[in-house]
Amino acid sequence: MTSLGKRKLATYVLAIFLAGAASGALVAWQVSRRTPVAPLPPAEIGARLRARFQSQLALTPDQVQKIDPMIDQAMRRVETIRQETASHVFANVSALHEQMLTVLTPEQKASFEELERVRRDHLRQKFGPATDAP
Repeated sequence: MTSLGKRKLATYVLAIFLAGAASGALVAWQVSRRTPVAPLPPAEIGARLRARFQSQLALTPDQVQKIDPMIDQAMRRVETIRQETASHVFANVSALHEQMLTVLTPEQKASFEELERVRRDHLRQKFGPATDAP
């Protein structure tokens, strides 16, 4: 094979590789846009904070003992804030649904109720039976 033929072959291989990488990146970007990321539970956030503080600040055992309750308290507040926020969001969505029902025809109401049942089932399947989503 001549050097010109080798260059052409290398160029084609490179072009195919770049096209594959670009299409893979596009698919990954599209999937990531559609996939909601569930927030970490406060206990896991607290554990990560503890580990990071201990490794990066070289805390003494006495400091760890004093900081642990602070992290626990902060994580309890985070969980309370999440629950309050979720209840406000759910109340707002419920109010919207009630307002919409006053405008819909009986056939539309039946379709709307079915859409809502499917959405609730999806949320319960994804986040568990304790989901109180409207």
